[in-house]
Amino acid sequence: MKLNIFSIPIYIGNIDTNKIKIKNKDFSKTWISKTLSSHNFNNIIEESSWVYLRDTIFNLLKEDFNYNYMLSLHGIWENKYLDNDFQEAHIHEGSHFSFIIYKKLNKSQTVFIRPDKNLFQTFYMEKFPQFPKLFIPECRENQIIIFPSCLEHMVLPNSNAETIAGNLRIEANK
Repeated sequence: MKLNIFSIPIYIGNIDTNKIKIKNKDFSKTWISKTLSSHNFNNIIEESSWVYLRDTIFNLLKEDFNYNYMLSLHGIWENKYLDNDFQEAHIHEGSHFSFIIYKKLNKSQTVFIRPDKNLFQTFYMEKFPQFPKLFIPECRENQIIIFPSCLEHMVLPNSNAETIAGNLRIEANK
């Protein structure tokens, strides 16, 4: 018998990026990487866009969250990767799940980092390739990936790409 314990779920699905409309967005060079982003601004998603995004997310999460719950958005922003721009390793604190919507890209450059990488690197990485240190999902334009906000991730240098990112909180309905 094989059991996978302490697994980390990520969810990937299709999304129509033309239906995601964000108002009041300005851009500035953000983070250590100086990637162009609207992260530090008051971005407001249009109501019809939020309904579409929420329904898309509900549909992807329904296998694991089969009870009645509320989903709330805690921040949404856009990133523009122009000329070998990147994003340093980070997490999204203060939320349960985060998402990335691939609006424009040649190849996904998102990298997820194994939480126990130091332990596995010390003892197992070289001898056992079934314990990889990194995971690079094969996402494409017009897809969304949802992951636990505590999962460290980064973006490798890339050009001519645009993403929409955001944070979510989940609460059970009473």
